[in-house]
Amino acid sequence: MPGRSSRSPTLQWVGLAAFVVALVGFVVFGWRFGGESDTFPFALGVAVAVLALGWTLRR
Repeated sequence: MPGRSSRSPTLQWVGLAAFVVALVGFVVFGWRFGGESDTFPFALGVAVAVLALGWTLRR
């Protein structure tokens, strides 16, 4: 993936939390990321993207 990796512990924990929620959702609840009818996975992706963008712009 192009770009600079973050050394921020806070941002790394947020990424780890998003990964764990996504993995559990995929395995346990059958979420499929990219589907049109999956509201929660879409909202999770948008929230993480907005957080990452805000964090980047803040710096």
